[in-house]
Amino acid sequence: MTDADASAGFGSTLGALTVAFLLVTLVAGTLLGFNWTQAVLLGGFAGVVAVGSAWLTERRTGG
Repeated sequence: MTDADASAGFGSTLGALTVAFLLVTLVAGTLLGFNWTQAVLLGGFAGVVAVGSAWLTERRTGG
């Protein structure tokens, strides 16, 4: 694995974390009626799941 491959993997993982956290937090806090503490906790959990999924996908593809 080259440095370019490592940074691409890190970038996609960070992107998955950010998108999942923001999307789930905003939807839970505004549309689903959770209070903001619950929404942030739910978004954090979604971010962890997204990072785990990105890591497993990268590992399965042999990267």
